[in-house]
Amino acid sequence: MIFPSHSAGTLVTFLAAATLTAPVARAQGTPGDWRGLYLGGGGNYSTVSVEVNGGSDCYYDCDWWGDYSDYDEGDGDFGYSVHFGWRAHTYVAIEAGYLETGSIRWDENLVYMPEFDDFYNNRVDFSAQVAEVSVLGILPLANWEVYLRFGAGFWDGESDQRLDESFGPRVVNRIVTDSGTDFLAGVGFGVTLAESWHVRFEFQTLTIDRDVLNARDDTSLDSMLLELQYRFGARGSAAPPPAPPTPPTAIPTATP
Repeated sequence: MIFPSHSAGTLVTFLAAATLTAPVARAQGTPGDWRGLYLGGGGNYSTVSVEVNGGSDCYYDCDWWGDYSDYDEGDGDFGYSVHFGWRAHTYVAIEAGYLETGSIRWDENLVYMPEFDDFYNNRVDFSAQVAEVSVLGILPLANWEVYLRFGAGFWDGESDQRLDESFGPRVVNRIVTDSGTDFLAGVGFGVTLAESWHVRFEFQTLTIDRDVLNARDDTSLDSMLLELQYRFGARGSAAPPPAPPTPPTAIPTATP
C-alpha cells in the first residue's frame, strides 16, 4: 500500500510524542499482565489500491489497462474509526470496530466497459463504511507493543462515477453501490502513556469488490489509523515496585 508523503509527518510526530511520554509512564509503573475490556477511536487516512496488469493482448470482452504500473493508487481522504475489544490474554485480543472513509478519488483512462462495449475514462468518487471483527496477536514490550490483525470486514460502498467515452463524445453519469464481506489484515504498534491510556498506529487493508470501481483485478481499501484507547481496569494493574531490602538487625554486644 502506498500513502502520500504528508502522512509520514503524522507518523514522525506520533513517534516523537510517544518517545517523550513513555519515560513518564515507566515512572508510574510498567503495565503488568493486564486483561480486560477496552474501547477507543481516532482518525484514519484511506485510499484504494487496484491491481492493473498491463498488456496489449486484451481487446475484447475484458478490461484493457494499457501500460500502467502493477498497482494504481487513488487519491485518499480522511475519516474516523472506533473500536471495542477484550484482551483475553497477554498475547491475544478479540476486537470489533467501525471505520468510515472520506471521499476517495480514483481516475483511470482507457477502461473497457463490457456493458457499453467501448473504452471509457473513469472518474470515480468512492466512500465506504466498514464493520470489522478480528483477532489480534500481540507482542508486549514493556510500555510498547506490536500486533498483527486478522479478521473480516463487512463493508458497504458507494461510487459516484463519471464515464467519458475515450474515443467519442458520450458521457455516462451513474451511482454504483455494493457491499460484501472480505478478508481484513493489519499490522500496528502502540505505547501506553498512562496506566489506562494507550495510543496505537496501524496499517490496515481490506479486499473489496473490484466492480465498484470498474476494475478487472484485485482491489483493496487501504487505511492508516491513529487511535487513542482506554483500558478498563488497567489502573493499579501495574506490577508494584520491589520492596527495599531489609536492613540487617543489629546484634547487641555484651559489655564485659
